[in-house]
Amino acid sequence: MSYLTGNYCHLVDKGLVRDTNEDSAIALVNAYGNVLLAVADGMGGANKGEYASNYLLGYLKNEFLNLEEEIENPKAIIKWLNNKIKEANEDIYEKGESKEDFKGMGTTLSLCFIVKDNLITAQVGDSRIYLLKDNKLEQISVDQTYATYLLHHKKISESEVAVHKKRHMLTNAIGTKKTCNVDINLYQYNKERILICSDGLYNNVSSLIIESIIRGNDSLDKKCQELIAFGNANGGSDNMAVVIWESK
Repeated sequence: MSYLTGNYCHLVDKGLVRDTNEDSAIALVNAYGNVLLAVADGMGGANKGEYASNYLLGYLKNEFLNLEEEIENPKAIIKWLNNKIKEANEDIYEKGESKEDFKGMGTTLSLCFIVKDNLITAQVGDSRIYLLKDNKLEQISVDQTYATYLLHHKKISESEVAVHKKRHMLTNAIGTKKTCNVDINLYQYNKERILICSDGLYNNVSSLIIESIIRGNDSLDKKCQELIAFGNANGGSDNMAVVIWESK
């Protein structure tokens, strides 16, 4: 049994501009003490984006809670995650192809699976995963956007990414194609605080404010509420999803 103890909180808010909420979030521990944290930001408008993000996290939650045996080997976890995410991708894609109302829907995914001192992350799209290291917030996921693609190919500078006209154009998403690529990474986990959020949060709240809230001593519920409140105070231009984990 690889039981890891800690506290977690997740909160979703539709913001002040959008009519519907297409963001989803989960944070849970299964019977083996494994931790699963995830945010999904749906796209496609109205019920399409909401369906995609809810279906994806609901599918992963069910598979995670109903694991028939404990998975401790990081390579086995990576294989399991890759398979389950791709299964959900195919389900969402087929739903979109079979019903005109759902055509073109998709979702991002930023996910953490923690077992013992291993942190496995899965990334599709532009939601983000942060760790608090030495009281500094560090983004460990890589945004899968066209602007980030240009940056990596040295076509634009880092300062240009935040203002580029195609900074919101995704280069990867779940459900938009029959197959998807999942960026999965393994890290040594040293009980750092973890934040996962959708772009609606980090586009409306500065990294300094996010860092200050995450490293503070407030309860996790209050931290989630403070992050959302700052996002809405700065315009609330998009849905916002937040997950925070703190190990004991």
